[in-house]
Amino acid sequence: MNDNRETELEYPLISVVIAVYNGQDLVGQAISSVLRQTHPNIELFIVDDGSTDHTSQVLEGFEALSRPGREVRVLRQDNAGCGAARNQALTMVTGDFITFLDADDTLLPNHLSTLLERYEELDTNESASRTVVYANAFQCTTGGINSGRLQYREKMPEADQQRSVILEYNIGSLYGLFPRCFFTEVGTFDPEQVFVEDWELWLRAIYSGWRFDRVDEVTNIISWTGGSMQSQRDRMAAGEELALQKTLRRFDGKFSTEERAKLLRRLNYGSPLAAASEAEQALRDGRGDDAKEHLKRAAEMMPTQRRVRVKSAIAHLPGGTRWLVNRQRSVDRSVGYNEQMRR
Repeated sequence: MNDNRETELEYPLISVVIAVYNGQDLVGQAISSVLRQTHPNIELFIVDDGSTDHTSQVLEGFEALSRPGREVRVLRQDNAGCGAARNQALTMVTGDFITFLDADDTLLPNHLSTLLERYEELDTNESASRTVVYANAFQCTTGGINSGRLQYREKMPEADQQRSVILEYNIGSLYGLFPRCFFTEVGTFDPEQVFVEDWELWLRAIYSGWRFDRVDEVTNIISWTGGSMQSQRDRMAAGEELALQKTLRRFDGKFSTEERAKLLRRLNYGSPLAAASEAEQALRDGRGDDAKEHLKRAAEMMPTQRRVRVKSAIAHLPGGTRWLVNRQRSVDRSVGYNEQMRR
C-alpha cells in the first residue's frame, strides 16, 4: 500500500472552502495558510465570485500546486455573494468534515488538527455527532495583530443555554469543523441573506438540535478594519431582522416562552449589535449621553454579554461616560482606527 493511500485511511478528509471576490492581494495568504496545515489530508475549494481584478490569475497559480493530500480546485461563478459561492462548493466537497475561510483571514498551522482533536475528545459523548467545534482567533487590525484582542471574549454558553443566547448574538463560527451531515440536515446558506448569512444558518442549526463547542486556544487570525459594521449598519440590521423572521416562521411552536419573548423583542427594538456599534461611534465623537442610551439598549437585549453590561453600568456612574470616551479613543489608537472606516 502506498503512503498516500495510508494517509487517506488514517486521517479524515477535511474540505476547506474559500469564497473570494476581488481578493488579489490577500487570497494567496489565506490559501497558503491552508496548505501549511499540519493535518495531512485536505481538499481545498476556492470559489471566485465574479472577481474583476487579478484574482483569477492568482488562483491559477495555486491550482497548479494540487497534489495528493492537498487537492486544490478553483470554481468560478458570476458575482452572487459569498453565501452562493460557498453553496456551489458544498455541492462538490467530499470530505468527512467541512470548514470555511474568508479570503482576507489566515489559519495557524495547527488549526485543523486542533479542532479534529477536540472533536475526537467529544466523540465519547453521543451528542458529538451533532456538534460543531471551533477555536478562538486574534484580530489583525491596521495596527497589526493584537494578542490582547480576541475574537471571542465571552464565555462559551453551555449547550442548554445556546438556544437562548443565539437569539442575542452570533455564537458560531464559519471556521468551525462541520461534520458533513450538518449541511444535509440543516441545509446550506440562504441566498436571500446578503448579510449575516452565517448567523441565519446557525439559528437553523441550534433550533434543529445542533450545538457549538469552542476551543479556547487561538488557531486563526481574522482581519478587522473596524469599518464594516459602521458602513453597513442599516443593511446588517435588516439582515438580522430577516433571519429572525425566518426563524420565527420555521420553528413556530417550538420556542419556549422566554425564547419567543426574546426573539420578538429583537424584532421590535432592532439590532443590539447596531446599538453597541452606535455607542462606540458616540464615544468616538464625545457624545456621552447618546452612548449611554445606546449601551443601555444593547445591554437590555444582550443580557449575557458581560462586556456590554459592564460598559452600560460604567456609563451610568458619575464621570463614567468621560472615562469610556477616553478608553474608546485609546482602543482606536491601538488598532489604527481612522475616519475612513466610518464610510
